[in-house]
Amino acid sequence: MEKKAQLKIQQMAFVLVALVIFMGMVGIIFFSVYVSDIRKDASELRDKEARELVRKISSSPEFVFSAQSCVSCVDFIKVLKLKDLAEYKNFWKLDYLIVERINNKSSSELIECTLTNIDNCDKISVIGKENFGSAKSSFVTLVRWDESLGGGNYRYELGRIKVSEIDIKND
Repeated sequence: MEKKAQLKIQQMAFVLVALVIFMGMVGIIFFSVYVSDIRKDASELRDKEARELVRKISSSPEFVFSAQSCVSCVDFIKVLKLKDLAEYKNFWKLDYLIVERINNKSSSELIECTLTNIDNCDKISVIGKENFGSAKSSFVTLVRWDESLGGGNYRYELGRIKVSEIDIKND
């Protein structure tokens, strides 16, 4: 009788150990799924924040075209002159800020703009650090004065603003 009772106690102990192991495995799976969802949400939030930052920068007075014909356009000449001002390098807390014209060239072939080659260039690197996070971009309309358009007129082109915020961990 005593051996039978000991066997029942052992069976119950094994069942309890198996139940604890099973619950631990379920808990680990639940928390791993929960953590991956949090990471995904954080990544989506960072992307949304970067897109909002691009929109905010493109509508800032330093970039916006001042004529009433195109209020949401970016003035290409203003951005080109802004590139040379050192005090704007840390103004937006960015690692990377580039305005580029959309054309059929690959990104490795893009020519940096200056006041002398404004007709044959592709990008303006306002802030162009070597190591930066993932850059987010938004399409904008670029405007500049063009004398070659018969007496001078505004030229409207499709462009893109790319930004990357300073990583919080590096501060």
